[in-house]
Amino acid sequence: MIKRLLRYLYNIFLEISGEKKRIIQSSTVNEAAALNLKQGDMVRVRSREEIRSTLDRWNSLKGCTFMEEMWSYCGTTHHVMKRVDRFLDERTYLSRKCRGVVLLDKAICNGTKDFGPCDRSCFLFWREEWLQKVDTK
Repeated sequence: MIKRLLRYLYNIFLEISGEKKRIIQSSTVNEAAALNLKQGDMVRVRSREEIRSTLDRWNSLKGCTFMEEMWSYCGTTHHVMKRVDRFLDERTYLSRKCRGVVLLDKAICNGTKDFGPCDRSCFLFWREEWLQKVDTK
C-alpha cells in the first residue's frame, strides 16, 4: 500500500517537473513480444546501441536492471537455460512475479565493479527485448 502511494506520488512529481518517463517505441520492444523464448533456444545478445535504446536513465527496462557487467556479453550467442516466472527478491525476501525474463547458459555474474569479485556465480536476468533469436537451421 505504501509502495503504491510512493510510486504514485513519484510519477506525479515526474509529470510536474517535466521529466516524464521515456516511452520506448523501439522495434526491439515490439519484436520481443513475439519471441516467447523457451529452454534450449539459441539467442544473440543485442548490440550496445540496441540495448541502450531500451533503457531508462537508471539502466533498467520494466524493472529489470541492465548491470554494468552485462555489457561484455553484447554480441555473444547463448542457449536459453530457462524462463523466469518467479524469483526471490533478496532485498525484501519476497517472491516476485515477472514476465519476459530468461536465464542464459554460461552468462553469470562474477562480481561487480563496486563490490569486487564474488564466488557466488549468480545467473543474470535477461529481458527478451535485449535478445534476438538465432536460427540454428
